[in-house]
Amino acid sequence: MRHMTFSLPFLPPSLNVYRNDHWRKQRGEEKTWKDYIAVKWAEMGRPKLKTVRIAMVFSFPDRRTRDLDNYLATGSKLVGDAVKGLFIPDDSPEHLTAWSFRFEFGEEAKTTIVIEEADRKGEDGVSGGRAAFWEDSPARARKTIAFPGDDSERPAGKPSSREHLPYRQATEPGAAIGRPACTLYETCNTPLCPLDGSSLNGIWYPDEEICRSRVHGNLPWMKAQRKLARVAAGGYFTVEMLNRLVVIRKGIAGLDPNLPEEPQLRAWFQKRAEKQDGATEAKAARTGHLKKYSFKRQVEGKG
Repeated sequence: MRHMTFSLPFLPPSLNVYRNDHWRKQRGEEKTWKDYIAVKWAEMGRPKLKTVRIAMVFSFPDRRTRDLDNYLATGSKLVGDAVKGLFIPDDSPEHLTAWSFRFEFGEEAKTTIVIEEADRKGEDGVSGGRAAFWEDSPARARKTIAFPGDDSERPAGKPSSREHLPYRQATEPGAAIGRPACTLYETCNTPLCPLDGSSLNGIWYPDEEICRSRVHGNLPWMKAQRKLARVAAGGYFTVEMLNRLVVIRKGIAGLDPNLPEEPQLRAWFQKRAEKQDGATEAKAARTGHLKKYSFKRQVEGKG
């Protein structure tokens, strides 16, 4: 059976972004995917298949926390619409029997698509079988982030202290994200949600959204987020870092996403501990001086 692999130099938009776009922008996004896939199809000799399985690999260039099922929804729609009429007659279950998805961190944003010709029945005799990542797929050869229960490896140089891509979100297209109900949820893209405990293990960049809830959005680390956004701070921050920030000035920076996280975290907290110790000592010196001056004036007054 034939299988074809190709990559597109971009990622699908998040479902929250896509469905809030103007319909003209949505049509433009769909046309972009169709045009790119049509070119790849032509380069492969315009294959015509009856039944296929499709696997998609989403490669993110940074470690921002994302709702991954949003990418599954838009990615499968855009690819499904693009392959019908080219690789297969249409994207009904009769011709497109199964999907598989994988997420990884890479040097650049891209989407890798693997299309495999499939029997109408899988090896177990069940219609459709199961889409998989095939051994000779280029995406399979790359080192990907290790999810719980997954034997794949983390990219070299990337920190291991936090996994910002929950396993359930990465493997189940229809999995619930786990956030409690919020009136702003449908339009909210904040990576750190006070109602979603799992998101608080993630990271935040100063150019990303901040919780807009008037009920839940007044925590100390959220106030730090707003100050950092105003001064256009660089790098990314964790909730633990945000809670440690007191004075925020222009030029402050978080962690570099291109370097290992653990050494940076230790250096960052050590630097703040030293500043805090220095400030405490300076305050004690000022207090001692004032007490000495006050005592001297009292003695002079009595004399």
